Amino acid sequence: MTSDRDISTDDSSLLARRRLAWTRFWGQGPLHSLGTSFAGNYADAIGTFWQGEFAACGPHEAILDIGCGNGPLAKILIDLYPEDGPEWTGIDLSNPRPTWIAQLAEAAAKRVQFRGGVLAEELPFEASSFDLVVSQFGIEYSDLSRSQPEVIRVLKPTGRLALVVHHAQSLPVYVSRQELRHLEFLSRSDFLESAAMMIPYFALLNDVESRARLQSDPRATEARQRFDAAQHEIQKRVASEPIPDLLTDVQIFVQDCFRAAVSAGAPPALDRLSGYRALLEDSRLRLEDLVRSALDEAGILALQERFKSAKGRAARSSLNALSVNDQVFGWALRVS
Repeated sequence: MTSDRDISTDDSSLLARRRLAWTRFWGQGPLHSLGTSFAGNYADAIGTFWQGEFAACGPHEAILDIGCGNGPLAKILIDLYPEDGPEWTGIDLSNPRPTWIAQLAEAAAKRVQFRGGVLAEELPFEASSFDLVVSQFGIEYSDLSRSQPEVIRVLKPTGRLALVVHHAQSLPVYVSRQELRHLEFLSRSDFLESAAMMIPYFALLNDVESRARLQSDPRATEARQRFDAAQHEIQKRVASEPIPDLLTDVQIFVQDCFRAAVSAGAPPALDRLSGYRALLEDSRLRLEDLVRSALDEAGILALQERFKSAKGRAARSSLNALSVNDQVFGWALRVS
């Protein structure tokens, strides 16, 4: 879910860019935001957490999912209750694009509702509408001082809350910080610009006469030398980094653009490269959201206390860190 934390209400342009970045991400089809960690849906400790929460639901309970993305929690719910069960409503500031819904039977699909363009700070629901409010790496992207009271408002007095939020010391946050460093390096590097300059010359390789002239073309030689120098710098960085995947992916994509130039000409290859640069900018915005929104121990304890206080003296809560393969992935918070 796109964050509006630390964004001025006057800065609607930045908020719109972040919303669009997340919308384009969901439009690529991922079920959730940690695709490199979980090939299918959330598994291990995270999947077990949600299966336990949903297994405790009554058959006709209403569930609200904040920052739902493409609905990984809805899918866990439907997998548990394929015939009849709780009704799920997911909200997200961006516009999710879940493709898996089309595969559901009609009765199951009717129990799942996505509502894009909705702020967690301004929930469009009546008071006491939901038996369970959940969020998987979502609510922490919002302004918690405003979204927390909204959650309590729409939650029934006997309702429950279950959250998994980003942990400031988790593996996803660590990886995101590394990738932001790589993106900053790329913004200073000549790699993508020099690759764009090389594409027209690759497009000439299909023509025998043009290919021969390239050998003596000083501009082609200069472009090649410029690209080689930039590529040398990026390869040095790849060799020295603990998680160089983003940089390796960029190199692979540029080579694909060169092959596209040979087979289809320069304009399509340049268009592909331009589109990829836009995706890298989207990635930067999403990674900044994730890192900024992650909660340290003081932050999660404060959130736990706020929810407990709002629920009243009788409220019960539990808090623990969730780990996958001995790596911390998030905080799990329950309040009832």
